[in-house]
Amino acid sequence: MDEDEAAVRARVRDSFARMARRAYEAAHGESPSTVPRGVRWRVEPRVVASLAVVIAIVVAMVTWSTVPRDPSLDASAPAAAVEVSSRPIVIDVEGAVARPGVLDLHGGARVREAIDASGGFLENADHSAVNLARPLIDGEQIYVPAQGELLSGPVNVNRAGAADLESLPGIGPALAERIVADRAANGPFAGLADLERVSGIGPALVARLGGIATA
Repeated sequence: MDEDEAAVRARVRDSFARMARRAYEAAHGESPSTVPRGVRWRVEPRVVASLAVVIAIVVAMVTWSTVPRDPSLDASAPAAAVEVSSRPIVIDVEGAVARPGVLDLHGGARVREAIDASGGFLENADHSAVNLARPLIDGEQIYVPAQGELLSGPVNVNRAGAADLESLPGIGPALAERIVADRAANGPFAGLADLERVSGIGPALVARLGGIATA
């Protein structure tokens, strides 16, 4: 038995003695020290029952406090979160940046870090077309259009600015802004059908965009 365990047991014995003394005083109105030697204590059943409950609680608390804990249990969740967030991701940055191309970045990186790693914006870049604070998604492409750039061919709903989106049938200024805000908050659209997650766009409008828009 080590010193810590002996000290705990001694404290428990002292606690039991104090509780027994208080229980006797409550039941008989006198301290057990005033009872003549040889006289047996008269403890009523209700006192015994109450004392038994208190003792059981104290024993349970002492037992729990002395059980060794595995430190790895407390650290497991944060460790897993760190492992996931540090997993590398691959991003393709194109458009009006100094060094367009594929980048290897750390998990949890933001669009701003991808732009910086690509050498920063060119002077004619349309900064408002990208949300620099958005977390990156592995495998996505970031396209930075030039100011006033007109996209040829089908309008790419992941690249087009609000003005270009307004050129699509059924999409006005308010709906175009909602599309831009949605992809900035939730990432690029995997396909035209994903446009239905934007308030105001349903299957009928998505069908109209087939052939003149792409994701």
